[in-house]
This record gives sequence, structure tokens and C-alpha cells, in this order.
Amino acid sequence: MKQAVPIHPSQRAHLAREIDRIGYMLVSRWERPLAAHLLSLVLRLEELVRTIGLGDIAAEAHTLARLLQQWLQQPLSVPSEQERYGQLRHHLGVVSQLGLMERQIAIQGAEVRPPDGGYAPLYLWLPPNLDASTLQRQLACFGYEVTVLSQAAKLAKALQEATPAAVVAFTDFAESDPIVQLAPAISSSCPLVLTSARRDFPSRLAAARMGASGFLDWPLQAHQLVDLLSFGDIGERRDPLRVLIVEDMASLAGLYTRVLAAHGVEATSETNPENVPELIERLNPDLILMDMYMPQCNGIELAKVIRQQRMLDGIPIVFLSVEKRQAVQLDALTLGIDGFLTKPVAPEELVVTVMNRARRYRKLRSYIANDSLTGLLNHSHLHGQMDSGIVRARRDQLPLSLAMIDLDYFKKINDTYGHQAGDQVLLNLARFLKERLRRSDLVGRYGGEEFAIVLPSTPVDKAHQMMDALRQDFSQLEQRAEERSFRQTFSAGISSLDTADNATSLVQQADEMLYRAKANGRNRVESRGD
Repeated sequence: MKQAVPIHPSQRAHLAREIDRIGYMLVSRWERPLAAHLLSLVLRLEELVRTIGLGDIAAEAHTLARLLQQWLQQPLSVPSEQERYGQLRHHLGVVSQLGLMERQIAIQGAEVRPPDGGYAPLYLWLPPNLDASTLQRQLACFGYEVTVLSQAAKLAKALQEATPAAVVAFTDFAESDPIVQLAPAISSSCPLVLTSARRDFPSRLAAARMGASGFLDWPLQAHQLVDLLSFGDIGERRDPLRVLIVEDMASLAGLYTRVLAAHGVEATSETNPENVPELIERLNPDLILMDMYMPQCNGIELAKVIRQQRMLDGIPIVFLSVEKRQAVQLDALTLGIDGFLTKPVAPEELVVTVMNRARRYRKLRSYIANDSLTGLLNHSHLHGQMDSGIVRARRDQLPLSLAMIDLDYFKKINDTYGHQAGDQVLLNLARFLKERLRRSDLVGRYGGEEFAIVLPSTPVDKAHQMMDALRQDFSQLEQRAEERSFRQTFSAGISSLDTADNATSLVQQADEMLYRAKANGRNRVESRGD
């Protein structure tokens, strides 16, 4: 028996596009020769994909082939326009989409953020004559486990054993500098940040050509490095873009999830529209990718349900559908839909559209919801998120705690070192909290030098331990004001839903505990029930 030759992915994609093209001609007008031609294409796709184990495509192609065969076996009857727009269009969309995309996709950009409470690995490449002990201690306070390396072989071995949040390397850009030779290999596996005493344009150009994700002056300041690691492409590795995919076909939902995950996007799929509002609250997605036609309710209806809720109104919604009629697409856009992708969509178009819109929304949301100085949630948005968190905690019968923290003797910093130094301390505390807290925690600037932290699923005793550890580590950070340095402390008060009925009483009780911490000498944590 002759063995079938496996189809090349590009050939399969071409066949899928041809099925889509011929199929939609048939959707618009029923012609038996056209239907027979489409059937032959679908049967060829089914045969070819079975040889390489792509069961999902083969099964869907078989379903479409049976539908066409059923219609062709009835020469005296013609499938209605409703049948063609319903059954045929649906099966066409699934088959052509599965056929167009690769089924097996290697995950390229894994998230390097450590488990909650852990430390993110960071490799620091320095010549032996440069002391990194102070920088190492400072970065440890921000939650980075720093490994200092000065030999090329050891750096290469370390990269094979574990992928760090970044490699930070000192260079003078000399041809003999090992980091110049190692740069391509490093930047292909993780972000490369260069630091140098040179500040001229040729050195910055050389850094760009070496594939560096960032360039910082030497001596390296811990807070500048933390800033760089928290934003842009590097920050996305540690806090990936989050996308919620709503698609009633599990095979397609899984496919879109894998395609986006291969580019570092944290994608979650859901086949039941009824679960979507709760998922949005829990996942806080940067974008919703939604099928327009689903059996329970259509995408327009689900989008209206989402837009009913003020806190969810701004999340971009992109429809992904077999709908090709421009009038229908335009109607959807007038209802506040942010984009329309037509199945079958190429992987590249899906990734670029989703990532660009999600990044833009995340950035715009940060401008609106975040404090302009610290980048933390502002007062009003923190309260909105706190209210939602309390509702979820009550519903799921889970603990929730609130910590209010206040910088000790902050006025003295402004009086002694100036308001610019005071702003720098506020920034350092904001960076510190964002790096050390869990992704599920909410942190905001409550006003002045006071900050609030909402700790979901956290009883008051664990919250006390967390805040006390943060208090001790923050007090070890070196704060700088021009040529002078100093240390700064904070006090904290903690309350929980065990003793509070709502957000107002939760804040009031945490404030009472904060005042107690100040009265008892500052630089301490007090919690309700102590």
C-alpha cells in the first residue's frame, strides 16, 4: 500500500485558504459544481492531515465533508440561505482556521516571575575588579536573587541551567570584551541590559546592535535597574499581557491560546459566555478576543453585558468571526467593539493585532488609573478594585486583609534633603512594593506618603508577617540625595474582613492600627487582634 506523503505546513495553509475562498462563494450562491469542488478540497485536507496526526483538523474536515455530501445527494433540493449562513459558514470557519494555523507550537517566551514569595533570578556580569556587594544587597531587597559572574564559561553554564529575569552586564565595548561575543546568545534567550562608564553615542549604538534591551550608566543605581526591568518588553516577561478568549469551539479556543502563549501572552480560553463576567473580574485581562456567533448568545449581546459594568467598560473587545459582510462588521464597530478579525486569521495577524491593542490598553489604563508620581493605583481606582475584591472574598468565603502604611517622619526628609529627595523615597517605596508583592495584591497611593495594600486570600496573621518582612527589608535600602545617603522606615496597620463589614470599616480599622503603630514608636506593624 502506498504511504501518504505528509503535507508541508505552507501547503496546508494554502489548501485552507482555498477552502475558505470557494466555501464563501458557495455561502453566497448555491452551485452544485462549486459544492463538488469544495468537497474534493475538504476530503484532500482530511486525508493529508491524518498522516501527521492532526486529529482536530481531520475531525472537523470530516464533519464538513459529510454536510456537503448530504446536500449533494439531494439533487432536487437546494440548501436554504439560512442553512448556508448557519451550518456551512460555521464549519467552514472552523476547518479553514484549524488548517491555516500550525497545530504544534513551541512556547518561546515563558514568564520568569517567580512563585509568590520567591525571588527573581538576575545574572550580573562584572569584571573582577568591580565591587557589586552593595548593588547585590539593594536588589535583594527589591526581590531579585543576584548571581555575580565574571567568567564566560560560568555565565554560559548558568544560562543553560536557568533563564533569569535578565542578564545585566558591564562593558567597555572593547573587541576583547567577552560580553561583546556572548551578547547574541544572551539576547536570544533573555533580556540583556548593558551598563557602562561610557555615555557617548557610539557606545549606545553598539549596545543596540548587540541586541541590548536597555542601557544604563555605571555606577549602576538599583532603582534605575528595577524601573527598566518593570516596564516595556522586559516587564512583559515578568507580567505578561493577559487575554481572555471567548470561543464556543474548544479546538479553536485551544489553538488561539497556544498561538498567543508562544509569544509570551497569558491567554485563557472560555467556551461558556455565562462565565465571562466573573472571569474578567478575576483575570483583569488587557483584551477580550471573542467569537461573534455562539449558541448561548451572540458576541454583540455578550459585549453589551460586559459594557454594562463601569469597571469593565474600557477593556478592548476584538471580534474573531467567520462574518465577512462589511455591513455587519461596521454595525459591530458602532457598538463599541474595538476590532474585527475574520476567520481564518493568520497567526501573525492574530498576534500583532492582539498584542498591539492589549499593550495600548494597558498603557492607557495606567495613565488613567495610576498615580502620576508612583505609578501605583490612585485613590479612586484602588477603592473600586477593593470593593470588587471584597465582593469576591464574601462570595467565595475567602479571607482578605488591608494594610495601610505610612513613611515615618516624612516631613523631616523634605526639610533635610529637599522635596526632590522626598519624591524619590516615594518612588523607591512604590517600586519596592510592586516588586515584592504578589500579582494578586493591589497596591495604591492613598494620599501623600500613605499607601494601601489589599491582600486577597490572606488572613490577618499572614498579612502581618508579610508586612513585617517588607518593613525590615525596606529599612535596609539605601536612599540617596545628591552625594548623601540615608535609610528610611515605615509603619503599618492591618485590618481584615473578619472584623470589618465593608470597605469603609476596613480602611477605618487599618488606619486605627496605623495610628497605634506610630504611637508605639513607629517602624513597626500593628494588626487588629494583636
